[in-house]
Amino acid sequence: MGASVGTAQGLKPAVETADARLHASPPAEAIRSQLESILASPAFRSARAQGNFLRYVVEETLAGRANQIKEYSIGVEVFGRGKSFDPRVNNIVRAEANRLRARLAKYYQTEGCESPVRIDLPKGGYAPAFMETAAVQTPAREVAVERSAPGHRLWLLSWKAAALLLLVLLLAGFSAVLWRLRQGSVRANGNPSIAVLPFLNLSGNKDDEFFSDGLTDELIDSLGRVPRLEVVARTSAFEFKGKTLDVREIGRKLNVRTVLEGTVRKYGDRLRITVQLDDTGTGYRMWSESYDRQAKDALAIQREISQAITSELGVALAGNSRRWRSNSTAHETASVNPQAYEDYLKGVFFWNKNTPESINIAIGYLKQAVQNDPDFALSYLGLARCYTGLSVMTATPAREVIPELRAAAQKALDLDGTLGEAHVDLAEAYTFDFGWNAAEQEFKKALALSPASAVAHRWYAYYLNKMGRLDEAMAENKRALELDPVSPYLAQGMADSLYVLHRYQDAIDQSQKVLALEPNFAMTRESLGMAFIASGKYAEGLSELQLARQLMGSNPWADGQLAYAYAVSGQLEPARQLLNELLQQYQYSAFPAMAIAEAYIGLKDKDRAYEWLQKAVDNHEVQLKLRADPIYDPLRSDPRFEELLRRMKLS
Repeated sequence: MGASVGTAQGLKPAVETADARLHASPPAEAIRSQLESILASPAFRSARAQGNFLRYVVEETLAGRANQIKEYSIGVEVFGRGKSFDPRVNNIVRAEANRLRARLAKYYQTEGCESPVRIDLPKGGYAPAFMETAAVQTPAREVAVERSAPGHRLWLLSWKAAALLLLVLLLAGFSAVLWRLRQGSVRANGNPSIAVLPFLNLSGNKDDEFFSDGLTDELIDSLGRVPRLEVVARTSAFEFKGKTLDVREIGRKLNVRTVLEGTVRKYGDRLRITVQLDDTGTGYRMWSESYDRQAKDALAIQREISQAITSELGVALAGNSRRWRSNSTAHETASVNPQAYEDYLKGVFFWNKNTPESINIAIGYLKQAVQNDPDFALSYLGLARCYTGLSVMTATPAREVIPELRAAAQKALDLDGTLGEAHVDLAEAYTFDFGWNAAEQEFKKALALSPASAVAHRWYAYYLNKMGRLDEAMAENKRALELDPVSPYLAQGMADSLYVLHRYQDAIDQSQKVLALEPNFAMTRESLGMAFIASGKYAEGLSELQLARQLMGSNPWADGQLAYAYAVSGQLEPARQLLNELLQQYQYSAFPAMAIAEAYIGLKDKDRAYEWLQKAVDNHEVQLKLRADPIYDPLRSDPRFEELLRRMKLS
């Protein structure tokens, strides 16, 4: 087998011809063209699993790695099985290979019967075989008829006339289908809708996954800035990573009428990206394209993909939607330093892991990106996100990150004033500093620029809860969930709103729906536990809070709430034991005073509770929701509570 293509021996075409000629080793571009034709055919349109399988083995063979195509590598690279995948136990690859062979046979027996190149998957292995055939001139059945009696010749003419009529009808039907496809991409509210599924990494190196994930993230962000185009948020889209569901089922789950999916392969300084846009109502492919460029052109490719999709859906890109620099053009986007872009993607990759450790790794990569290209706006946006996350996910005091958060968000906006996400981070900086009016103005700017940003709606809801505007917060949480319908985090936002409205049973029901999506979502276990405690179901509440603490590991907020729950349920000894542990930790490390205050509230020690709440206010602790959280109900009639609100500029 050569470095570019394989050979086929002993294989017969699916339809015999009067003048069949077979030639080994067709050109690589001819093979790729045939691959795209196969994947665009009705036989493969709704078969994502077999389509990805075929693309992977063909690309690996063309890259000269046919001898490396093994059952294990296919299971891991194509079907998303982890490194523990054992093909001796799990037969998914063998089963899908049989389905692929059957689907290829169907293709070459029908619309592919005149294909100039044939791609087969011989039994006994997973490396494909390629052959070049002459265009089919006359099907075997017609040859037999032509050579028979004259009466049969008349029958043949009638058959051809019927076939011609059928072709006309099919073309008319296709036009109607095409019209329905374009209409079908529109939701009931009149807006087109799309989900960008995680791109498949075909590089053969798991370390390159940051690139395929990063490209997916950036396409989601870029398309999310298009007016009237509703884009499913990242969390929901990435629920389908490594899964092989039919696009029609994905459409039903995400409530979208179009799905974008693709593959990414990096080899040396080259980059090959293939994309396809599918209609989820029919499973038909609406558009597809391949890009073979230098890796440094990644930003320009992303722009091209965005423009092609919006054109296909009949939506124009916003005239001022310049993703990378406020004064950039599509051509200039390619001039961003390639190493800076790679560092940026790595930073985003680790940020999305949502752990305290990964945030610090992300900050390191994003700072490298800034050094390599000081004019790349998205690097500053990434840093702003990380600084916000430090205060939310770690015990880092908010007052320590406010200057860096504000500087990073403002620098991103100076370079690109259309970045709605940067306004969210700037709003958070004002929120941390109790600049409530300025924060709301920034949230409104963010939503004006990025109305389809689920994160912007969720963070605005969090702000509204702090302000005590609970019904408005509920509306924002509802909108966020509509934009990201299978996100546990955003579904939990609805439960949080119900809890602060004192609708405890509704909060319990909503939290249990979230756990149906993600049973080990610690935030929901914690929220469910507090709703049980507030409704007097102490045993259930303690059970959930203990499980949340196990899932979170070392988490002071979880410890504080568990101490509170022990105390209000009458178990004073374990409550005091946890409180003593919190007090010891406070002496030696950055630690939220709010957690200690909540333990004292449970123990009905108001004097010490106010003492620690004052420290929490002085530290600008971002988790503090004095106006909303029912845990503070016993304190609200005390004049000292009003003083706390004044210190936070909330009175």
